[in-house]
Amino acid sequence: MKLGIDIGGTHTDGILIEKQEILKTTKINTNHNKLSETILTSCQNLIADIERERIDSIVLSTTLATNLITEGNYPKTGLILIPGPGLNPAYYSYSPYTEIISGSIDHRGREVKELNLQEIEDKISKLLKKGVKQLGICGKFSNRNPKQELQVKRLIEKNYPQIEITLGHHLSGSLNYPRRVATTYLNSIIQKGYKEFIREIKEGLDRMVFKKEIYILKADGGTMPLKESTKVPIETINSGPAASIMGILSLNKLRGTTIGLDIGGTTTDISLFIEGVPLFNPKGIEINDYRTLIRGLFSQSIACGGDSLVQINEGSIQLGPIRKGVAACLGGPAPTPTDALVILGLSKIGDKMLAKESLEPLALELNLSLTEFAEEVIDRFCKKIRLKIEEILKKLNSQAVYTINELLSSKEIEADNLVVIGGPAKALADRLSTELGLAYQLPRESKVANAIGASLAQITQKCTLYADTSQGYYQIPEFELRKQVNTDFNLDQAKEVVKKELKKRVNSEALIEIINAQSFNLIRGFNTVGEIIEVTAQIKPGLERAIHNE
Repeated sequence: MKLGIDIGGTHTDGILIEKQEILKTTKINTNHNKLSETILTSCQNLIADIERERIDSIVLSTTLATNLITEGNYPKTGLILIPGPGLNPAYYSYSPYTEIISGSIDHRGREVKELNLQEIEDKISKLLKKGVKQLGICGKFSNRNPKQELQVKRLIEKNYPQIEITLGHHLSGSLNYPRRVATTYLNSIIQKGYKEFIREIKEGLDRMVFKKEIYILKADGGTMPLKESTKVPIETINSGPAASIMGILSLNKLRGTTIGLDIGGTTTDISLFIEGVPLFNPKGIEINDYRTLIRGLFSQSIACGGDSLVQINEGSIQLGPIRKGVAACLGGPAPTPTDALVILGLSKIGDKMLAKESLEPLALELNLSLTEFAEEVIDRFCKKIRLKIEEILKKLNSQAVYTINELLSSKEIEADNLVVIGGPAKALADRLSTELGLAYQLPRESKVANAIGASLAQITQKCTLYADTSQGYYQIPEFELRKQVNTDFNLDQAKEVVKKELKKRVNSEALIEIINAQSFNLIRGFNTVGEIIEVTAQIKPGLERAIHNE
């Protein structure tokens, strides 16, 4: 048996599943002030009468990392950068607390200029006086030799053990220094809040006397052990949208070009599938204008959900972007699209009289009947989603588009069907179908599809091997592995080594794929003296199994 729990901004959904059979589901309000209670209650609802030994694992998905970044209320987070020559620091000084230090590693992983330890101490002292309590350390080409990042870390740990540290080479073995700096910065920003989240999760689960492995869903649709995620919480950005994508895959047999809509309380997440395969961001997710190295499933959100605030602005209905609480029909403080659904008889939840009291003053302001106003709210909701989908498709059709399997070669993407999940999915599916002109699927258990997707996602992990045969070594920075090789070491051998090392660490029969492989000769005079080799492998994201509707 497996537990899947999706911790959303509005609700926490849970599922107890055995093989392909859904045994129990639960949906409760998320208590952000006491997440341990939310987790405890969700688990109790699912397994109160189940022997703990029968539970194999818990898989979580969460919007926490994404919310910490998108809210923009960042703690004072410093960056220690070792860019070496050739780049303008203004291009990657993302933090107002950025210090550039001397020292450099070249593209072959050789130390060209040593660090100035006194300079580092002076600059760290300067940052501490400004109130910085977490630091990201990122050197150019540190993925090929992390020596200088590690030196800076040791100095900080020796003199300032209270500082939270992120190292750039731990986050990705791929090239692209500006993206690695951005990824390092964001990881540093969210690390403290994420660790508190993990502490609360473990507190809730410890009270259930739960001893099995706990996993969390990553941006690429795979999972990783919760304890490992504390080192790289940035891997969990878009965990919530990834759960909805995996949920749609697990509950539907998709054909053609499918739009996925996950309608939550605060936002609607939009995803896209080509012949049942989700679109993918191979270079890295972009969030809050930060381009990262975190590969992930393609998803975009719109601040329009079932609990979005409905108000009148300059004589026109406005939905969102803020959410003041649950719908008025459930005792909430303000009118929402959910209240409009209740008035129209499309939803039976809550108290219809409370919904009427919340919407009626707004209807009178526009000289509309209550029913007419409710219709306008839902029409506006559906139109807003349609316009966002059109914007997404227009942008995708102007750039290279990837699925998790391949670069698409078709000239234009046109949606031909729709899948709707989330709390209000059943109430809104017909209206959205009409607005978009698309046939739709409404999967069973659509209200907890995210939790289902999280529970069925398989473990994924990736790593990059970098070799310089003229220097006689290869290294895999994600595993802090460095070994000697001779000059005969080649690209094919590198592929086998990186797949073998990855296989050791995942204990899985899942497919390992090579997602990047390149090499070039090193020439000295008229002779080839060695090769530079770079290979990236990953466990291919996917589902352990599916629960398709018949």
